[in-house]
Amino acid sequence: MGKRERRLKMSKKKLIALILAAAMTATMLAGCSGKNEADTTGNDSKAGNQTSQGTGKDTEDQSDSNFNDPGVLPIVKEPVTITIFAPANGEYSWLDNAQTKEMEELTNIKLEWQVAASSDNVKDKISTMFASKNMTDIILAGVGGSSRYDKASEAMFGAQGLVLPLNEYIDTVSVGYKEAFAQLEGMREYITTPDGNIYSLPNVDGSLHVQYNMKLWLNKQWLDNLKLEVPTTTEEFYQVMKAFKEQDANGNGDPNDEIPLSTVTSGSGTQLDGFLMAPFQLTPENNKLYVDNGAVTYAPVQDGYKEGLKYLNKMYEEGLINPESFTQDKNNQINVNEAGDVAVIGAFLAQRPGYANDLTTIPNSERWEQYIALPPLEGPAGQRIAAWNPYVMYQTGMTFISSQCENPEAAFRFIDYIATEEGSMRSALGIKGVHWNDAVEGEIGLDGKPAVYTRTGADSTNMNWGQLMGLVRLPSMINGEATAQDPYAADVKPLSGRILVMYNASLEHEKVRQPLESVMPDLYMTEENAAEMSLLNTTINDAQKEMLVQFITGVKDIDAEWDTYKSTLENVGLSRYLELLQVAYDASSFSK
Repeated sequence: MGKRERRLKMSKKKLIALILAAAMTATMLAGCSGKNEADTTGNDSKAGNQTSQGTGKDTEDQSDSNFNDPGVLPIVKEPVTITIFAPANGEYSWLDNAQTKEMEELTNIKLEWQVAASSDNVKDKISTMFASKNMTDIILAGVGGSSRYDKASEAMFGAQGLVLPLNEYIDTVSVGYKEAFAQLEGMREYITTPDGNIYSLPNVDGSLHVQYNMKLWLNKQWLDNLKLEVPTTTEEFYQVMKAFKEQDANGNGDPNDEIPLSTVTSGSGTQLDGFLMAPFQLTPENNKLYVDNGAVTYAPVQDGYKEGLKYLNKMYEEGLINPESFTQDKNNQINVNEAGDVAVIGAFLAQRPGYANDLTTIPNSERWEQYIALPPLEGPAGQRIAAWNPYVMYQTGMTFISSQCENPEAAFRFIDYIATEEGSMRSALGIKGVHWNDAVEGEIGLDGKPAVYTRTGADSTNMNWGQLMGLVRLPSMINGEATAQDPYAADVKPLSGRILVMYNASLEHEKVRQPLESVMPDLYMTEENAAEMSLLNTTINDAQKEMLVQFITGVKDIDAEWDTYKSTLENVGLSRYLELLQVAYDASSFSK
């Protein structure tokens, strides 16, 4: 237990003892504060926080006695009330949501919501609460990450005593987050601030495919048409692209309509210097940074990156890379590939095959089925590695327990229940028995193991919480959904099929993923350093992207201009950028 929390508890005990002595009563407050006057329900929150008559014990002992064992429902024996601030969500209502009623009944905790109107600035509302010291017990800064705080703000709120450190509850009564830490290496370190405390409970998306964004999708039908094998090296891939361009790979009689390789200007995994750069120089999508023996390192100035640029330039000069890749958006690429009777794109870069932002917008289009995920390629020096970012699974800066909450354990246990597998399924999917059921014998999950649950397909509008506080979708939950094992079967919905394809593709990347210690996490910084970092990041990335295009397209000679390129990045602050990152990294638990 932290010093601040101990002081809070001691002051509460002294205050209550004085009140008891003066009034000669034995009534205790078992719920959270009820200090928030703008309660949208119109109820008196103080009344909702009262429980049955006490026994004359110390308040802390009485509060503890009202809890069932961790993991046992209901959370409390006698009802308590907690207040929650949340942004409005157009898809559902917090107040009359069927899931709200379900959670209240399961936990025995009454929820009183303060909901910001959709037009309100959520962070302004929270700032007002902080300034007035009129805070709800739980503060949801963002739903689905829409208005969540950065790590600098999160640490500042803790240092200023506006939100509580939650380490003690995590260590003593947690069920959901303890399981998350057990399954997800590095999660606890990622959410721990430099002062050693955890102030924000994250949402977690344990989908394997989000950890391996940079994938290349290759037209297998074209390979079969030309009787070619799936390439395994950068040289073999180059030869396949040449064949696609020269040999009427789509078989429509037009030898000039094939686009061997294409990508777009934005989107997950779409960078030309991502998947295809890795065989030469590991270049993670997250600002192109990695850690080399404890040193924060910028990939685009390494010698291997220079060699990768030469490879990409060669492909461009020979017409193997779509020139529109540097200017087109996703819609243009989709329209080009869907316009005719046959596909015209041989390979494309993207996290996912055939979602609306990658290859097709045509409902139930089967064109995506022509494409397979290419396993990571081996480079000329024998390097075969996949960029990995497990930290993208965690959305911090969303869920806080305020320092004015008088029963933080109840608030924590409530969030922690949502973080359990059962709680997350209820929150994300809807009502058990209506929207989902336990899997039956013979049903298989995404990972090929016995399934945990199956969806019913029933409409869940306003019957789930979606991306609410503490939603933890662990790999065991995601992979445990009953899934068709043939993604291309006629009775399999396209979305379900693509999810299985993405999962299997990610497994190939997992085999050769970069070491965890080399992954550059998002770091806690001081507010001042974070502001400087933001400016430097924009300037450096803009300069680097401009030079990248010029190198690939041949506007600038790579050998002749390489030193100038590195000097340009130095002149816009690269050394300072890395210095700030190194300071933050060294202060983090990752460096220990």
